[in-house]
This record gives sequence, C-alpha cells and structure tokens, in this order.
Amino acid sequence: MMEPKQVTVRRWSEISSKPLTEESVRALHLPAMKYRVSVDRYSPGADIAGGMRAGTLYVLAGHCQMEFGSQVVQFAAGDVAEFPEGRYRVVMGREAGCVVVIAWELPAEFFQ
Repeated sequence: MMEPKQVTVRRWSEISSKPLTEESVRALHLPAMKYRVSVDRYSPGADIAGGMRAGTLYVLAGHCQMEFGSQVVQFAAGDVAEFPEGRYRVVMGREAGCVVVIAWELPAEFFQ
C-alpha cells in the first residue's frame, strides 16, 4: 500500500520579498487562464470538510488547522503549503479566523 502524499510547508519569505497578498499570489500563477486562484475566509469555530485538487495554499492572515488523511498541519499567516489531491478538513480555533488563498493548475482542456 502506498503512503499518501504529505503536505509540505514553507514560509512566504522563502519565495518572495513582497508582502503576502492575493495579488502577489496571483502574480506567481501566470498565465491566469491556466490557474484557479481563490480566496477563502474561515470564521472562528468553523469545521469544514471537503475534497480538493493538488495545489498550493497561502495563509494571508490568522491561523488554522487542516487535516489531510492522517496528517494534521497547523498553519499560521505567512505559511505556504503544497498539498496533495484528496479529502481534507479545516478546523478553526474559537478565538481567531483565517484567510487563505488557494491556487491550482487547471486541466489542459480548460485553457486551450
């Protein structure tokens, strides 16, 4: 049985000297028609589950916990995570929310 891919986390400061904003993230994912870039705002106390394509998560503000299979990752503002395709769950603390930008490459048929 293959081990599921793991989430890898690094700091925005390792990627860019610019402030971490939605615009600076979009500038990394060009041409724009080749990528889907979206902003998600999670409220304090939120508990959200779903599925996603493999991509990159940028934490603009706050902190949150995400579960990918058996892996639990704590994210804080300034973190950049490469995550595998699959099921996930976001769990927010009661005291703070979190703002993230998620970017993933669209399948070729979307941008031909």
